[in-house]
Amino acid sequence: MTETDTTLRAHPRRWAVLAVMSFCMFIVVMDNTILVVALKSIQQSLSATNAQLQWALDAYTLTYAALMFSTGVLGDRFGRRTVLICGMVFFAVVSTAGAWSADTAQLTLWRALMGIGAAVVPGCSMAVITTAFPPAERAKAIGLWSVANGIGIACGPVIGGALVGTFWWGSAMLVNVPLAVLAVIAIFLLVPNTKDPRPGRLDIAGVGLSIAGVGLLVYGVIGGGEPGGWLRAQVLGPIAVSVLLLAALGWHSRRAANPALDLMLLRTKKFAAGAATMSTTFFAVNGASFVLVFYVQILRGFSPLASGLLMLPVAVGAALTGQRSDVLVARFGSAAVVAAGAIALCAGCIGFTLLGAHTSMWVFAVLQFVAGLGFGATLAPSMAAALSVVPGDRSGAGSALANTFRQLGTALGVAVLGSSLGTVYRDRLGARIDILPEPARAEAGNSLGSTLLAMGQAQTGAHGYQPAELAEFSRRAPELVAAAHSSFLTAMQVTMVISAVVSAIAAVIAMLWLPRATPRERPSAWKATAPVGSEVGLS
Repeated sequence: MTETDTTLRAHPRRWAVLAVMSFCMFIVVMDNTILVVALKSIQQSLSATNAQLQWALDAYTLTYAALMFSTGVLGDRFGRRTVLICGMVFFAVVSTAGAWSADTAQLTLWRALMGIGAAVVPGCSMAVITTAFPPAERAKAIGLWSVANGIGIACGPVIGGALVGTFWWGSAMLVNVPLAVLAVIAIFLLVPNTKDPRPGRLDIAGVGLSIAGVGLLVYGVIGGGEPGGWLRAQVLGPIAVSVLLLAALGWHSRRAANPALDLMLLRTKKFAAGAATMSTTFFAVNGASFVLVFYVQILRGFSPLASGLLMLPVAVGAALTGQRSDVLVARFGSAAVVAAGAIALCAGCIGFTLLGAHTSMWVFAVLQFVAGLGFGATLAPSMAAALSVVPGDRSGAGSALANTFRQLGTALGVAVLGSSLGTVYRDRLGARIDILPEPARAEAGNSLGSTLLAMGQAQTGAHGYQPAELAEFSRRAPELVAAAHSSFLTAMQVTMVISAVVSAIAAVIAMLWLPRATPRERPSAWKATAPVGSEVGLS
């Protein structure tokens, strides 16, 4: 019996299988956001720069995105249960190692390896669900599986905040171990080891080109935010090489029989528009979240748990519009819904530019909610529009490419906005950092957290101040604190303007190239390809 035949029959334990696959997705999606609220603790414990924190987040996203399609091919060939178990075991082992990282280089390495383990889950779990459920129940099953994505995204900051506040930042990674062990046991006991009798070939060249090309692009962008600026060989060189590698990836994808990323799909206007709107909205939301966590934790002084709770409104707003986006699309068309969502996201980002050092956090929560409403309205319709033009036999490639663009938006959002934050902060603070001892100035001037940390060290005598020098420093310290807060707020305003502009670009793309009406005969297919609520937060 072929796999096509099995997809027409119901597996007797299909709902238990769905629960296990949903739990696996919860674990790996949670790790997209769980470390956000630990950034302050990581910065203090490992003396991390903004660039190093950006890499700690982006390393997971990049490997996760680059390998999603290829790990699905491994599941087709060797059995989905086998590959899922191997992936979750690997994920648990490297999470354990990452929790005890001694510096940011180790943390970045372990996070990248975690992304490799996590990458097996989306493709394999979706294939398992497809074979376990008959067509009549499949859309409902995929919709419930997608809820796990949203719950994981929303719970990440809250769980991370509770753990970091109680233990130490490494506990936000160590929590993966018991969860992964439980998942492995459930997979072994409940999930069938299905295979594809005609599996595709692993595109090693395509995977290598995509990782190297995107990785060097992000490396160059992050480097642009460090001292010395953008016009340096260390910045322009990696970006130039990345352009060449991505061009080679495009050339390769036109000739490979089973490309890791089928870039030829981008020649279809509707697919390209859907992928672009997803990428730009993820850029805006995830980049803004990276910046706003410093506002909440460092400038406003909230605990990791409180910071996680303050991030929840964006997920709540996204859930509300995400759950109704199919009705909205049926009435108004994808173009209007996605454009309206992008405009709402733009409005939220503009509102963030008005935040000050003493703004009520109710204002912050409302702006998060507004941004979330817009975010939720854009995602499922964008994915549906992209996949609606993909032939059934290429749906896996289409989904992989669309999700890769989504994750690429996340990585570039953190890279671009993080670099912009550091550049503007350093320029605004300028010579006012000179009240610190000279050895401490270079690092202290890169971020608000570094400035305040260096000041605390100076006041405890860590820099060898004589009593008279310490008295003079203490007298001028409030002046530097005020300058640091003002410089950070200015830098944050710049990053929020960038997010707003990118959101507005998403609205323009939607109005120009997404469909203005959804055919009434396709609502069930729409839900099957892009289930309601599939994206209800940050990823």
